[in-house]
Amino acid sequence: MQKNSVIDALRALATGEKARSETARLRDVFNDVEAALSAGVSRAAILETLHSQGFTMTLKSFESAIYRIRQREKKGGGLHNTTGTKPATTATAEQKKKATDPLTKPAGFDFKGTRDDKDLF
Repeated sequence: MQKNSVIDALRALATGEKARSETARLRDVFNDVEAALSAGVSRAAILETLHSQGFTMTLKSFESAIYRIRQREKKGGGLHNTTGTKPATTATAEQKKKATDPLTKPAGFDFKGTRDDKDLF
């Protein structure tokens, strides 16, 4: 067994149509799907086009797949981590703003009490 032949076979599986789920195949063209949705194309029309390209999912499963892909992208998902190391976590712009903005209110209730009656007046 040659290492290169195993690698080639695995790459063929990763890019092939039959071995991959429809959601994985949809993920490959997701940016184009999003562009069409942003341009005002209906989901049904997009799905009809995908059906002509070999997809068989229903409208409900298409909508569910779109939702799951968006959630994964929101979390910074993308492709699986193949390096064996944890990905570096970075703070989002919103988190950085909250951490540095002195005018933001702290979340929750913080009761510190008073030391004496002078603090009350």
